Amino acid sequence: MMSICCLVLAVLSQSIWASAFSSGGVASTNLLRSGHHNKFSARCAVRLWSDVPVGGCDDSDHKYSASSQRSHIVSVKSHNIAGIVNDKGNCDIEIEFGSAACLVCVTGESGSGKSLLVSKALDVVTGGKATNTLVQDQDKESWIELIVRLCEPHLSTVSSTLQHFGIDPLILYHQHTEDTTDVGDHNNEHASVGYLHLQRTLVAGSSGKLKSICRINEKHVSLKTLREIASPLFTTVDVGVASGALARAASRLAMLDIGVEDSLKQQCIQSRDVFKEATKRRKKIKKELESRILPSSMQGNAYGSELEQEQIELLEHWVDELDMFEARVNRFQETIYEQYSELIADGNGPGSNNIISTLQKFRECVWGEHNDDDDSILANLLQFREDIKAVESQLIAANAAYEGLASLTATESAAVSLERVRKLLYTISSDDSGPMFEKVERTHELLNIVEESLNECARSIDGGSNSIISTLENARSTGVSMEEVDGLVADWNALARKHGISPYALPTCHTSLRQEIDGNVEALKLLPEAEEDERVAFEDYTHACEELSYAREIVASNLSRSVTDLLPSLGLECTFQVQLTQRPGGFEDPYCGSETLGVDVVDLLLFHNKVNGGPNESKRGGKIEQVGSSGEKSRVLLAIETCLPGSIGATCNNCSPQHVIQNGNSPISIVYDEIDAHVGGRAAVTIAKLLADQSSGEASRAGNQIIAITHSASVAAIADRHIVIERGSTSGSSSPAVRASVVDGSSRRKEIARMASGDLAMGEAATFADALIRDALLHRDA
Repeated sequence: MMSICCLVLAVLSQSIWASAFSSGGVASTNLLRSGHHNKFSARCAVRLWSDVPVGGCDDSDHKYSASSQRSHIVSVKSHNIAGIVNDKGNCDIEIEFGSAACLVCVTGESGSGKSLLVSKALDVVTGGKATNTLVQDQDKESWIELIVRLCEPHLSTVSSTLQHFGIDPLILYHQHTEDTTDVGDHNNEHASVGYLHLQRTLVAGSSGKLKSICRINEKHVSLKTLREIASPLFTTVDVGVASGALARAASRLAMLDIGVEDSLKQQCIQSRDVFKEATKRRKKIKKELESRILPSSMQGNAYGSELEQEQIELLEHWVDELDMFEARVNRFQETIYEQYSELIADGNGPGSNNIISTLQKFRECVWGEHNDDDDSILANLLQFREDIKAVESQLIAANAAYEGLASLTATESAAVSLERVRKLLYTISSDDSGPMFEKVERTHELLNIVEESLNECARSIDGGSNSIISTLENARSTGVSMEEVDGLVADWNALARKHGISPYALPTCHTSLRQEIDGNVEALKLLPEAEEDERVAFEDYTHACEELSYAREIVASNLSRSVTDLLPSLGLECTFQVQLTQRPGGFEDPYCGSETLGVDVVDLLLFHNKVNGGPNESKRGGKIEQVGSSGEKSRVLLAIETCLPGSIGATCNNCSPQHVIQNGNSPISIVYDEIDAHVGGRAAVTIAKLLADQSSGEASRAGNQIIAITHSASVAAIADRHIVIERGSTSGSSSPAVRASVVDGSSRRKEIARMASGDLAMGEAATFADALIRDALLHRDA
């Protein structure tokens, strides 16, 4: 009975493959061809795609000429990662992907480490996030290394990127010298093949935080440099990546722009940059004009036309007047600075600390330089006057203190009071002996002590070079009189009132007048020119945005139709729609940021088709990031890549528009991490065929190395190279043992049979596996 069932399965398998690969089963990529005529007929704005035949590298040597001349990952090796050891008990796990860019499937039981050793290892070694769980034995180094074979156009792209970071691109030809048939002379800059060797070592620091040691072809680089060079070369697509990519507006637009000619996008970038520069120049000139301060009588009169002779003479008079006042201010500064040069030099001489600070600021101020009002030359002059007034107040207080202590003429001074007390004591006793006499004498002795103390206090206030009054008088000796300071401030205010400006703006006004009369400032002549340049640049940028938007509309319409036609074969009875709207402002105020290009916003809509087909039944759906399941998003992304080759790299790598244009090559490798989960039957066969198409590398598309981590027997059957990750145990170690091996022949048939039926009916499952492999090869060779 079981044999009959498996025979039926084999027949059904052949029927499924035949149906899925027939002309009606899968939407071919030439559905994106458009019959629309571009209203900008001078250019072809939309790329066209043709059918891609199924092809691949031979299952025995993986060395077809087409696929072997494309860039691909050679191997990835992990050491001491997540505590995994190999079947020999050491910490090295190496996965070899072959010598050609083809479809590689990685299979194994759930939990065997497929995603860890392939997609996670690839992410980490190209600069992705590394967590402490990767380094379980912190006493040992953990590292991941990746070897990539580079052919054109990726070889030129990587060489240019290395040069940008100051790295000699010749290092690409110093690896794998045994491959002399392809590399040729390593000193030849035009060699057609190179090798990129990436290595990232993870070391746990004392704080527990991981540190990275990165190398590119044995040359030490920073983690940022490693990421910038390596991460654009590879793309990993799983449920999380697909969800994140489709949820980002910039990623959706980058996906759509893959279908637009690079020349059109480049023109839009150039016109945007010209417009931004023109706007920046116009604002700079306008700001310069607004910062110029002229007398109120000249504002709005002299600009825009030649100055009349009368105005020129008036300007000359004003400039001469302010020149003389500037010289007066400069002499004042020099006089004060000479008097206090020693005080400023040591910073702690006699006098007021406030005066020292003010003089230091005063010295740094220059007439005509733009300063804030609080730091201007006038502000420091006024502060200097206040500081001198404060010293004078202190001198008055010190003299009053001295008078109150030691004056013999002031009736209330301490000295006069002391003499009065002595006279009163003399009247108490006239005897020359006796108890009273002794007490009076004792009091006189105490008064002598008081008198001595009073004299010492008086000398402290005014009795030498170190006294209070002497110190204050030294601080007050500025070399200029207070009348001179007041006169300077008064004349400053008078000149400001004369010109109708703030006193603080007088030096700036002087500079503006001098520039005006000398003809050194042509801001008013430049402003109309800058405004005109900005207007022309705005029109050019708007026109470029309109062309780009029209091209995007064509790509969006064709992509909507093609993906919708393809979805049923992927098990999705849905309608897919690419919806274009405009940013706020639209063409009237086009977006000039670097995140996206143009004025468009892209939304991807997914509508589930009617179930009963009733007239009142509406389609359910909306934006795919909101209504789509994880599996639906992954399959939609695969369908988009099929219809629009290269979109996955632009979408999932989250690159800027300029980066996509400059590095417009499709990724070297695309890793699909179980995007076929929960998919079976005809949809699984279709996914397998689409993955094979992406790796075929025909003339109409570059082709990629496709690495599919999968549980699908259909994908494993059509793959060019089959790698199995097995987990077991090893003697003498508590860590899980993992073995990565390439299978073919009977071993491959056994693995596909396990994927199809588990451990049930292995004989019949092997027959089914043979049918899958045979039919897949027939259709790959068709």
